[in-house]
Amino acid sequence: MTRARVRPGPAIVHSGIGAIDELPELLHRDGITRVLRVHGARAHRAAAPFLPHLNAIEIIDAGFTSECSPAEITRLREVATSRGAEAVLGVGGGKVLDTAKAVGHPLALPVYLAPTLVSTCSGWSAVSVYYDEEHRHLGHEIWETPTRGLLLDPRIVFDSPVALFVSGIADTIAKHVETRAAFDRADAADTLTAFGGLAAARCGELVSRHGIVAVDDMRRGVRSDAWTMLAEACVITAGLVGALGAEAGSATAAHPIGDALSAFAQTRDLLHGVKVAYGILVQLAYERRWEEIDRMNELYAALGLPRSLADLGLSAEDPVTLGTIAEIATGAHSSVHLLDPSPSAAELIATLHALEDRQSRLDSVVLAHHPSPPLKGTSPWPKSKASPSTTPRSSRPTSA
Repeated sequence: MTRARVRPGPAIVHSGIGAIDELPELLHRDGITRVLRVHGARAHRAAAPFLPHLNAIEIIDAGFTSECSPAEITRLREVATSRGAEAVLGVGGGKVLDTAKAVGHPLALPVYLAPTLVSTCSGWSAVSVYYDEEHRHLGHEIWETPTRGLLLDPRIVFDSPVALFVSGIADTIAKHVETRAAFDRADAADTLTAFGGLAAARCGELVSRHGIVAVDDMRRGVRSDAWTMLAEACVITAGLVGALGAEAGSATAAHPIGDALSAFAQTRDLLHGVKVAYGILVQLAYERRWEEIDRMNELYAALGLPRSLADLGLSAEDPVTLGTIAEIATGAHSSVHLLDPSPSAAELIATLHALEDRQSRLDSVVLAHHPSPPLKGTSPWPKSKASPSTTPRSSRPTSA
């Protein structure tokens, strides 16, 4: 019997066209009559045409103020408690979904998630990542209770900004790069960990084979098989890496580097996956996988991901910049220490110098950014009429 501690994922998963239509029956079977809905304005506009009728279910609409922050979580918990919410429904991107989990799980309320983006694996993972109101990373929390339901409907996520899909692809690459060494060291007899390793390898394989085509198809408004595979990989396959891989499936260096980059004003508004993408290169450089970096450079240029600090608006010649990145990324509680051996701050600075020297010959990259230019095509699905019950009942302003 394996002793790995796993958090497999949502209890119920519906993925595919019409997945969101399962929500009423799911709530009905669970005996839910009053739901706190967490969403931003843009997320609601994207999902509203496809949201099913929620007859006999009261929607408590409290909005969302753009960050999965302690203050916002506290506010929403107070609303849920004062209004007698029986469940939490998150409709939005990663920060909305992380907030929904952070609101519902401590209150012992079932949590249902409907992603409007595929920019992270938040819809699957049992984790909430916290930021302050200035978008600076604060840490994360792991939940013992699984999400009750995940409803991943391509009709909702297909018309999302292309840049956010690119961000999700970068985060999916990280699942492979960050966990590879740990899975290689893991006990082969540990069945669950082995499946986590297979999921991680699958993440790398799918992006390598289909990433550029999938993004190009989305830009053209074509929902292709490549796009579908990558969209599900960003949420489900990537989520399975940490869920089944336990400690071996944890982040190592790429995410701490990305978190460290959020300390700079120049990068604070960049997408999560864009910053993690640079962290991937740093980890590969630390592992001396230079040929892999050379292969990654072509993919990064096509997708709009940074290949150097200059692409991020930072100077590789500034010792303060390099020192700040290294100090934050190698902090006492950083996942970088899961590497064996783990880098010291001085070793990480040396790695940054080596990477930047190698990348200095490359042309600059125009980064994927939000909002993306409009798609050339149109959504290939008919939109259903939204129920009156999906109309916000609060006049509170909402955002992203």
